[in-house]
Amino acid sequence: MFFINFFSFVVAALALLSTRVFAGAPAASTFYIEKTQTQFSLNIANESFSNDISIYFTSPAYSWVAVGFGERMSGSLMLVMYLSKDSKNISISPRIATSHSEPTFAPSINLTTLPGTGIVDDMFVLKAVCHNCKSWSSGSLPENSNEAPMIYAFGPGSKLQSDSKSAPLKRHYKYGRFTMDMVAARGASGIPEPLAENRGVKVLGTMKRDHDRANLAHAVLGCIALFMLWPINTFMAGFVRRKGIQMGFSVFLMVFMAMSYGLGISVSRQYNHSKSFTTSHQILAFLLIPLLLLIFILPLPSLGNLLSASNILSRLHTPLSYLALILLLITGGLGLHLSSAAPPFIFAYVSLSLFTIFALLIIQTLIWKCGRNRRDSRSNSSSSRGIERFGSSRLGRRSSDSRSAIGTPHSDVNCQGGYRSGNNGRYSPNGGIYGGGTMPGPQYLLNMHPGVPVYPHGGAPAV
Repeated sequence: MFFINFFSFVVAALALLSTRVFAGAPAASTFYIEKTQTQFSLNIANESFSNDISIYFTSPAYSWVAVGFGERMSGSLMLVMYLSKDSKNISISPRIATSHSEPTFAPSINLTTLPGTGIVDDMFVLKAVCHNCKSWSSGSLPENSNEAPMIYAFGPGSKLQSDSKSAPLKRHYKYGRFTMDMVAARGASGIPEPLAENRGVKVLGTMKRDHDRANLAHAVLGCIALFMLWPINTFMAGFVRRKGIQMGFSVFLMVFMAMSYGLGISVSRQYNHSKSFTTSHQILAFLLIPLLLLIFILPLPSLGNLLSASNILSRLHTPLSYLALILLLITGGLGLHLSSAAPPFIFAYVSLSLFTIFALLIIQTLIWKCGRNRRDSRSNSSSSRGIERFGSSRLGRRSSDSRSAIGTPHSDVNCQGGYRSGNNGRYSPNGGIYGGGTMPGPQYLLNMHPGVPVYPHGGAPAV
């Protein structure tokens, strides 16, 4: 009998203790993801004088993670967690998104962190009270709703470490939606307890993976233009003689550049640090636009007459092209820094840039040598044609002299072998002497030995 009474007493005590424990746990609605052990629990104070919302939020400490109040990003109040700069604590940043872009820090949201907040077993742990989260500039919390819309998101694998509440966020890697019962979350104010299950929550669909295609396309098109099309265009300009093919490929290159520029402008509007277009990457890219247009229009045939007058701009085309390429490569490197690219990508980009510059130097050297050879060939050809023209003119003059000598009744030479023909020649008393090293005149056949005088009338003159 004693044992029966003792057993009944123990059961009653345990039941009373359990009732007190559950009675002491604050009311809460809980969202839980088993795969990542992410938990977001919410308690809404039901006191009429209080606007407090108590939050328990935990997730793996590998990147940023966020939960937002609202059906979509635009106008949503989001609580974003990431590592502090020393990796020993967490940074919690309340933010408001104005569109489908990076949310902006909202300093008006009053959030107080409580003891127990930090890094615990490689997990973010947030215990906090938000004193004015029931309403914000672009929305409010539907505290009387049984299915209030909520969103969540995970950042990419690279760690974000910062003490700043305005730290730049990379685009989310995965995201999803759920609804939360705000009525079930109302009760006495208190931090919710850890719970490994959904309570008062309906998960809408599965977690979706995001793709930053515009940013990737911006980078890929830019790299193709700089590392492939630009060297090919330089090679064609030096070795392809057809202007139509050269211009067509130049247009193809400029189309790639224009597409990369357009995608870059679109991507810039998604992030807080690039929305104002004041980063070094963007400023240098915009400053290069006039230079790229100048390089593109210089080879146009319509400018041929204008350029041939001074030839100054045409000579500047090659150095301007190399200057533009180097500045574009620097711009790309600044873009990698702006996007917080991983070191392997930066190393690969620098290596490709150096290889491209070296390859272009080789191509330009070959172009210069071929051009010099063509100039030498044209010079030799011009000299040969000049010699031929000179010889033809001399031969023409001699033929003319010969014809005038044949048609002249008197052809005389002096004693020194000088020759005069026609009525313009001077008569020499030693007439009848032919030769003296010349061959014009009617006695051509008698002058078989140039330079040796011939005396047709017989005998040499007396000495």
